Amino acid sequence: MNITTDTRNMIINMLAEGSPVWYVAGMVKMRNHDVYAVGREAGYPDKAQLRRAVWAARNRALQAA
Repeated sequence: MNITTDTRNMIINMLAEGSPVWYVAGMVKMRNHDVYAVGREAGYPDKAQLRRAVWAARNRALQAA
């Protein structure tokens, strides 16, 4: 599964906002299983852990700038 960093971030953001896996899969044109796998790496279904992953990514981007 080759996905870009932007797509991975979009998936994690949408899952952290509460969007269901099937909806996110439709938006990024991927299979449900692949979206679930990306989310699982970031802590899905724990929304608090997903939010921490989003904030960590934002902090890394700010520090790199």
